[in-house]
Amino acid sequence: MSSPIGHTFQNGDLLTRALTHSSARTGPGPSGDNQQLEFLGDAVLQAALSDLLIEKHPAAPEGELTAMRASLANRHTLAQLGRELDLASHLRVGTDAARDRIHHSVGALADAWEAILGAIFLDAGYPTAREWVQKIYAGRLAQADKLADQANPKGQLQELLQSKGQPVPVYDLLESVGPDHGKTFTVKVSLGEKEIGRGTGRSRKAAESAAAADALAKL
Repeated sequence: MSSPIGHTFQNGDLLTRALTHSSARTGPGPSGDNQQLEFLGDAVLQAALSDLLIEKHPAAPEGELTAMRASLANRHTLAQLGRELDLASHLRVGTDAARDRIHHSVGALADAWEAILGAIFLDAGYPTAREWVQKIYAGRLAQADKLADQANPKGQLQELLQSKGQPVPVYDLLESVGPDHGKTFTVKVSLGEKEIGRGTGRSRKAAESAAAADALAKL
């Protein structure tokens, strides 16, 4: 089955399901919409981006890779990818949701994009899903390090926690190793007494950003 997203589906039902918002579910249970496919697609995306970033930046420490992956996989980026594929024109939503233009929202577009990736994975396997991610992300992957520098994971984490009524996260330096001209810093970020993320970087600021990105990925 042909589709607007650059993959020919052997099982067209997967594409139909990926493009069905929960508001348009026609049958009982989660199998009638794209929520489970979105859950699967999120995991496939994390694996594919990790794979591709390590391939492109083989010497980068874990913390920098985490920050780069977070900058590529945040909801606003996924929604923009959805807009580039014109998913709003193909996403099935309920009558009330259509009136509220839910199909144009960041959440619906991001979920639909991840659901499509999950559907591709089920339809053709990981190598094809990875290849699709590589194609879709081509320009962004080439600039992942710059995008990570421009991103603000610390601000995003604080905004997320505040929206849930949580206190401001605290960053602590755990260690700095190496010569003065090439130290590697490790930082943890905590919420109260609980560590929620950890990151490394070539400066304390970079390590804090990586720790925040790690926390965002887990939350």
